[in-house]
Amino acid sequence: MSEKTGNLVKLEYDFDTARNLEVYIPNLKNWYRVTSREFRSFNGKRRISNQGYNGPVYLFGTNKIADTTKYEPNKIVEHKWKSIRRPGE
Repeated sequence: MSEKTGNLVKLEYDFDTARNLEVYIPNLKNWYRVTSREFRSFNGKRRISNQGYNGPVYLFGTNKIADTTKYEPNKIVEHKWKSIRRPGE
């Protein structure tokens, strides 16, 4: 059923998704628990079960590795796409 929403490819996870996944939000000065989809796309401090994680950052909802220097730190890296069928979107 997920193909109806555009999710045609299975997302790759380079970590154990069943463990405690947390990201650091500097404005709130604390660690917050997130889902595995958000964790793999967060451009900031990440940890798994209280151990730091330095893995690749993916564009949200895709398997493309993001160049973290082009995106704002401490935010989820979103995939910006243009519609070929509807150029006005």
